[in-house]
Amino acid sequence: MRRRLSCFITLVLLVFAVPLLGQGTTGTLTGTASTEGNPLPGVTVTISSPSLQGTRTTVTGESGAYSFAALPPGRYTVEFTLDGMSPVQRIVSVNLAQSTRADAELAVAAMTEAIVVLAAAPAALETSEVSTNFGSDTIQELPVQRDITNVTLLAPGVNDAGPNDQIIISGAQSFDNLFLVNGVVVNENLRGQPEDLFIEDAIQETTVLTAGVSAEFGRFTGGVVSTLTKSGGNEFSGSIRDSLTNDDWTDKTDFASQVDPVDSINDVFEATLGGRIIRDRLWFFAAGRLEERDTSAQTFNTNIPYVETREDRRIEAKLTGQITPRNSLVGSYMDSLLERTNIRSGNIVDLRSLTNREDPKELLALNYSGVFTNSFLVEGQYSRMDHAFFQGAETRDLIDGTILLESQGPARRGWSPTFCGQICGEKERDNESWLLKGTYFLSTASMGSHNIVGGFEEFHQLRNENNFQSGSDLRIHGNFFYNGSDIGFGVDTDSEIEYDPVPALSQTSDFAVRSFFVNDRWDLSPRLNFNVGLRYDEAFGTDQAGNKTVDDDAFSPRLGATYDLRGDGRQRFSATYGRYVSKVDQGPADNTATAGRYASYYFDYRGPAINPRGTPFDQLIPIPDVIRMVFEWFNSVGGVSNTEFLTSARVPGVTTQFEKSLEAPYMDEYTVGFGTMIGTAGYIRADYINRTWDKFYVIRRTTETGTAVDPNGLVVDIGLIENSQGNLERDYQGIQLQGSYRLLSRLSLGGNYTWSELRGNVEGEAASFATTFTDEFNYPEYTNFERNNPVGYLDADIRHRANLWLQYDLPTAFGEFNLSLLQRYQSGLPYSVLAAISTAPASVTGIQNPGYQRPPVSANYYFSDRNELRLDDITRTDLGVNYLLPLRRVKLFIQADLINMFNEQGIEDPSFINTSVLTNRSASCIQQAGAPSPGSRCAAFNPFTETPVEGTHFVRNAAFGQPISADAYQLPRTYRVSAGIRF
Repeated sequence: MRRRLSCFITLVLLVFAVPLLGQGTTGTLTGTASTEGNPLPGVTVTISSPSLQGTRTTVTGESGAYSFAALPPGRYTVEFTLDGMSPVQRIVSVNLAQSTRADAELAVAAMTEAIVVLAAAPAALETSEVSTNFGSDTIQELPVQRDITNVTLLAPGVNDAGPNDQIIISGAQSFDNLFLVNGVVVNENLRGQPEDLFIEDAIQETTVLTAGVSAEFGRFTGGVVSTLTKSGGNEFSGSIRDSLTNDDWTDKTDFASQVDPVDSINDVFEATLGGRIIRDRLWFFAAGRLEERDTSAQTFNTNIPYVETREDRRIEAKLTGQITPRNSLVGSYMDSLLERTNIRSGNIVDLRSLTNREDPKELLALNYSGVFTNSFLVEGQYSRMDHAFFQGAETRDLIDGTILLESQGPARRGWSPTFCGQICGEKERDNESWLLKGTYFLSTASMGSHNIVGGFEEFHQLRNENNFQSGSDLRIHGNFFYNGSDIGFGVDTDSEIEYDPVPALSQTSDFAVRSFFVNDRWDLSPRLNFNVGLRYDEAFGTDQAGNKTVDDDAFSPRLGATYDLRGDGRQRFSATYGRYVSKVDQGPADNTATAGRYASYYFDYRGPAINPRGTPFDQLIPIPDVIRMVFEWFNSVGGVSNTEFLTSARVPGVTTQFEKSLEAPYMDEYTVGFGTMIGTAGYIRADYINRTWDKFYVIRRTTETGTAVDPNGLVVDIGLIENSQGNLERDYQGIQLQGSYRLLSRLSLGGNYTWSELRGNVEGEAASFATTFTDEFNYPEYTNFERNNPVGYLDADIRHRANLWLQYDLPTAFGEFNLSLLQRYQSGLPYSVLAAISTAPASVTGIQNPGYQRPPVSANYYFSDRNELRLDDITRTDLGVNYLLPLRRVKLFIQADLINMFNEQGIEDPSFINTSVLTNRSASCIQQAGAPSPGSRCAAFNPFTETPVEGTHFVRNAAFGQPISADAYQLPRTYRVSAGIRF
């Protein structure tokens, strides 16, 4: 990681030095001037704003049109003047990553000239893009957490139904969105979620693009979330805030075993300051944040309470300068250090499995814009994000560093932390990018006006990560025993030994995308405009062993049209078509690396039973002795060199290989929409979105893909990593509705609603892995039965989702109040009756080994339709009370939030319910009453020809569908409060 001081000095020097590249932090203002319905060329258009250094001026072209690109978001005054005509002013808001329109109808000047001030239509109606913008004023008043994730979740088409509550946008996988802060990509490299590189009070606004996105944006198939921080101004302003929470201010859920929360006040201190160094030439903005938090938690099954601590320090600095009236440069820098103690990975049963983690991060962005003529503007950007961390066991000892896992059931783990900590080295996940683009505005009398953007971008993801899975590189799969908070462990015929070595240390992977794009916003007439774009992406890169695994290119056309029904901007129809090509993700692209990544070998335990099921707890052999006895037996039969008991192996570069370069997955999208203003006080917009994905990541392993020999001389079957060939599905259709309306001068209503359906047979991600391979032709003789991977509703399918907020301003003699009510609703998430079934012996399944070295002994089987079952519908009512007291030059504020005020107790998260299904693979699966052999082990069945019977071939856990943790429930009633000053 770079030294913080040297980075900041470099940033300051660059702001005062030569222009560099920059883009991604601005909006666009466009429109036309007319008289009596006819285009009016030669009108001088001047814009000013507290967000803009100085003013900018242009002149309307032959079609009466004008355009200002690369504007800092903010509230603008637009003045239209022409000799002999009455001047007109319009007040508009230019939003981040959106185009705003301000038209003017000029009339011949009367004897007494007057400036006519007109309001503009909302930006959401101006374009074929489906977008939502949230300014800091709205977010500060609503009862929501002010971070990127929670603001994004207020938008239509968005939910947090991805693995580990990750963000899904318009049906895409959660790792496949693009998150930007000040134009810098802040996606975590593997899971794609936004890093916490922001200070809440420093955020100016956030724009969420969920469909119809311009060709200027690429490397995603979901959506784009762009966040901009404040930039200072000619006037000094700032804030100081202390936000208070306490776990004891949150009610307990209905989970009977939830422990009492810790009673400790948590503080988040924030401070911001911005202003001028030189009026209209050089502005500064700085911010800081310190969070100290204690959070209650508990282990699974044993319910042992513990406290996770969090100390998070962040600083931000930003300079905005005008080198000349036509050339500006913005430099922004952020540094973050997050330190946590007592964090868990997976469903741990003891405190020995807890570990500590440090996450230092840095963000640097340099943005340049230059107005070369009234019609031609150049923007550029250089940016990078650095992220390093360590987490896991701090011993390589065989006894203390070996993880114990439950071989059947809900995947409990214990005894030692997952992964290897600081003793195994720091993990680094960084990115770096360059971008240069030009904007040219052309206004013609016959073909309307063109706002043409063309540019180049290069983006690199860098990873240096030696991914040790445990302290000893070993895991034992067996059975846990519980006696209150005490645990025991045993092994028997269902048990396995897992060996996960890292063959060589990482040499740093570098996966990149080089892009060229052009996009024309073409206003053919006052009623009809088009968006015509094309993007070309060239993907290339090497894995952590230095091997080239990605060499691909693709074109992405983006087309859109809007039609103004009456020509007055009040009612518009829109339609788009687009292809969105993702990047090749690090997980699949790095999967064959012989450095940095771990191999996995699984061995059957064939030694004597140790602590078999039914052993009284007080007679159990202690866990250290169990581990020692298991490895004494294992070493006696050859240890990791044994091939007789080896059931499966995954060896990067051996069991998985590339025959050709991976291609980037893509998505095709169609949208149609309609938006209308409601009087002068509001608007509503509805969009239908249809999306289809293709080129999924798969492993093809057949008798034709051959065999290989691993470093230990083991002959294994080769699986070729490639893209699907059209036999897999992931389809989304949705209706996204959004709007706002000012009911009274002090009362406003806003919100959105999404109806959607997500179907297919490709999840493509899981809680334990950022990206997963979907079986298409992987041991097809053993897996190509209908119930192995059926088409149905996918994990992130939510039929209905709504956010509705009501805000009321109440001025009084002793201060100003703002009351806000936020109502949320979403239909229940799905889950399946799913388990692994035995694919042996051949006498039962009818499967004869066609020649594989290690044929699979099990395969997934859906006993229900895919995601046939549903959890509770979730409703939640949140109340926010804001108080503002002006005191001369400062304003005192207090905000109190009551979350889930009616304390709804819906079961929300399928990750924390019991979905255990036992089959013949487990000795504990016993046939039930009414079965052919009640009391006997469950019968095996042929998945190709037989229909399994519950109670005979499979048995659901007695607690199936019931919560296993308080985390299964929605957030119960919670109180939050913050206070401070603004000036």
